[in-house]
Amino acid sequence: MQTAFVREPAVAGLFYPGDRRTLAAHVDELLANSGDTTSSLPPVRIMVAPHAGYTYSGATAARAFQRVRSSSSLPARAFIIGPSHVESFNFTSVFDGTAYRTPLGDVKVDLEAAHALARSQASIRCDRTGHVLSRGGRGEHAIEVMLPFLQRVTQDVHIVPVIMGLQSWDACEALAAAIRSIVDWSRDVVIASSDLSHFYDDARARELDGVFCESLETLDAALLHGRLARGECEACGGAPVVAALLASEGLRGRACSILSRTNSGDVSGDRTSVVGYVSAAVTGDPA
Repeated sequence: MQTAFVREPAVAGLFYPGDRRTLAAHVDELLANSGDTTSSLPPVRIMVAPHAGYTYSGATAARAFQRVRSSSSLPARAFIIGPSHVESFNFTSVFDGTAYRTPLGDVKVDLEAAHALARSQASIRCDRTGHVLSRGGRGEHAIEVMLPFLQRVTQDVHIVPVIMGLQSWDACEALAAAIRSIVDWSRDVVIASSDLSHFYDDARARELDGVFCESLETLDAALLHGRLARGECEACGGAPVVAALLASEGLRGRACSILSRTNSGDVSGDRTSVVGYVSAAVTGDPA
């Protein structure tokens, strides 16, 4: 029998408010200010959202989650894929605990799906590496900062939290194949968590981020991965985005919309060294 294990918040009070009421109000305000108010748009199959502190990237992330909320149907399960910022390991780690916790409550993990992913590919393991630091420290944030938005957008959603220790093409293909083997597009969304370029001046950052967004809009995963590998653009979560695109290749009539593209200088006013952000949504019909 599975022993209950809940992943505690690592960046509550740092990347976003640590108080339940304050966090709920803040996320609701970001969503309300994000634009879409309809409820009949095509369902989002793949979503890209940034994972910086809400002060800097919260408004950009909110655009993606509000787009999910504006869909004709809400997801019941979310595969959330992030990069590893704080640990080095050579596999893809699917969280084997029962829930991720935020100040808004616990988000249950679909353990059956987690174990199915791990069974399907040798490079994928059910593990806590990349999710929980055994030696202490701040802990990974790429998945965690997505969750308060998800909690305010849809009730009772289950998650499959995935951290990629490698950014290789093989790792992307393996994860995409695993997701394709179990995904149910009538109820699932795949969320790729990524920021874009880091610490360039505004002009150079916008140039690099423009290449990323142009590549993303083509839905060509190989093109995007190649440009990332050659340094023509940058994204700390480039592999999660590539894997998500590959996972969605079976959808008919795929289309990508860039919802918001910003950088930290838009908030701080400092254009000398910025971090880029994008939110995007991919739609399409199950084959």
